[in-house]
Amino acid sequence: MGTDKRRVKTKRGHREYTCLGCPLTRNRTAWCFRLCTPNAEGNGRCGRVAPHSLKGKTQLSIERHSRKLVEAHCDKLARMYLAAPCNEYCDPGVRIAEREAEVVIPAQDKLFDAAGAIHASVGFGAMTDSAALAVNSIVEKHLVAVVNFDVHLTGSTSTGELIARSRFVGMSGNHYLAESVLTDGEGREIGRGNGAFMESGISLSPDVGYG
Repeated sequence: MGTDKRRVKTKRGHREYTCLGCPLTRNRTAWCFRLCTPNAEGNGRCGRVAPHSLKGKTQLSIERHSRKLVEAHCDKLARMYLAAPCNEYCDPGVRIAEREAEVVIPAQDKLFDAAGAIHASVGFGAMTDSAALAVNSIVEKHLVAVVNFDVHLTGSTSTGELIARSRFVGMSGNHYLAESVLTDGEGREIGRGNGAFMESGISLSPDVGYG
């Protein structure tokens, strides 16, 4: 947002004065009313570094601790996923971060259909798995189960790998919503999906490989 140039009257007369002010309240006071959300650079709607984006040592320590907990949770989810017996067949790779996940399936002859391409069910499974992991990254007590998942496939591949990237997008009642994009190893999109998940009655514990 550009700066507002205003003529301000002082004891010495009028002079040009650069006044950013608050674009939300139209107030020109020197302090911040904390009404806007800073952008990625920490700047508020007025264009300056937002005072409420500045953090003290205590807050930074809390955030670092929270990030470590999230990273540990995601690592446990990854180990649980890779250890699942059903994944021995397609030998996937996985990356999980807060609110997002990626599942990579290498092309293998045993996954091909009669046309010599990776079977559509593999892509569907990769998308649902990555979407479930993206949701489970913010659910720390129970496994999540798919309620419904809609898929639209636009292509296939027989070389390289399948990559399903998913992210958590919001809530609808007690359902967690996620979306997924399926690409080949060259980044060409070959499918999309979205669906709803909910917490199951299965606890995240060493019994299911979480640990």
